[in-house]
This record gives sequence, C-alpha cells and structure tokens, in this order.
Amino acid sequence: MEKFKICPVCGMHNKPNMIECIGCETDLTSVKATDEATEQAKITAQENSSENVEEKYVRICDCGCINSATAKKCVECGEDISDIAPILQSGNNTCKYVMTSLDGEYAYEIKDGTAILGRENEMKEYLADKAYVSRQHAKIMKDDDMIYIENLSNTNFTFVNNQKIAEKTELHVDDEIGLGGNETNGSRQSGAAYLILRNV
Repeated sequence: MEKFKICPVCGMHNKPNMIECIGCETDLTSVKATDEATEQAKITAQENSSENVEEKYVRICDCGCINSATAKKCVECGEDISDIAPILQSGNNTCKYVMTSLDGEYAYEIKDGTAILGRENEMKEYLADKAYVSRQHAKIMKDDDMIYIENLSNTNFTFVNNQKIAEKTELHVDDEIGLGGNETNGSRQSGAAYLILRNV
C-alpha cells in the first residue's frame, strides 16, 4: 500500500521522502509516513473516543498575536510571519494579556475582573518608586478578551497612546499606557510608569 506524509497544518498528502509540505511549506521532518489503512483506523478510533480535545496549529507573531497556521502576515501588526513555524495549540489554551514595562523587564498579567493599579495596590512592586503614580492610580477591567482602563488619579492622570483619558477606555494590543505621565518632545517623565499591552 502506498505511503505518504500528511501535513499537520493543511492536510495535504506528500510523498514519504518530502521534508517540506508542497502546499504550505510546513516542516515535515518529524512527520511519520502513513498509509490509507492506518489513517482510516485512526479516524475510527477518534470517532469512538469520548474525549474530543480541539487542537489546531497556529503561528504566533513576535508581537504575541495568535494567527492561523496559513497566515503569511500578522493580523494585529502586519509583520511578515511566513518564516515562523506553526505550533500546536490546544483548544483549551486561552490567550493571556500582560502589561510590560518598555524595557520588557517587568510584566503584569491582567486577569478577569477588576484590579486597582497604584503604588499601594496591584503592581506596587514596580510602581513603588514612581513618584507621579498615585496610591490608587487607575482601574483595569478584563471581561473575556475585552480590556478597559479608567483613570482614578486627580493629579497626574492616565494616558493611552499619549492621550489623557477622561473616561473608561478600551485597550488594544500594543497600546502604550502612561501612569502619571506622557511623552513630550520625545522624552518621558522618570517619575511616571509606561507600559505596553501585549498578549501571550
């Protein structure tokens, strides 16, 4: 019976000696050759299995956005991701959102619900020495994949992408959040905190 390699991304049947899928260029070096009888047996076993864990392949951009395995450009930032190898993602994996410092050395995971950010609240280990950040500076709210921020400070305010916010504001991946300051003439206040929203 004729053997072939099935691409785990696009499902195309390739010759057993192929190291790259002719359809989507996925690496096939770790894919074992199979035949029709073996594949039919696998399908039957999966149909009879009580566990049905959804699995799919994805390409994760450097910005953290999760794209389909066949995507050539990131849907979030537009970067070329055709050279990023697709990886398996289980259906129960959920996207995590973090706010990172501009240098990437500090990260705070945003969890479902509401959290108060400030020198005496969430992120206090990072904000403690930021003089322009209030004890209760901003409120961050996450509901599924929707994230909002609201200013609580009456003195130094909260900024999103360099704009002072006056009401609850929706955040998006790669937004810059300024707690207590913004960028003016290419410089930022050292007593403020600047963070970028990312998903991982």
